[in-house]
Amino acid sequence: MNLSNNTVLLTGGASGIGLALAVRFLQAGSEVIICGRRAEKLAEARQRYPGLHTRVCDVADAAERVEPVR
Repeated sequence: MNLSNNTVLLTGGASGIGLALAVRFLQAGSEVIICGRRAEKLAEARQRYPGLHTRVCDVADAAERVEPVR
């Protein structure tokens, strides 16, 4: 599997296995977007790994899955 030159979206990527996967893709040269419900955890992840893109959302909420990015 090629881990570089991709755009990757990980839900629950602010901690644990999700964050570990995000870091691996980021280190391989991919653009990585992580989303999750807790803004503070996303901010911590972005502070630790500045290349991450973050988005606060709850994928269990249908409206948040389709909300356009501003």
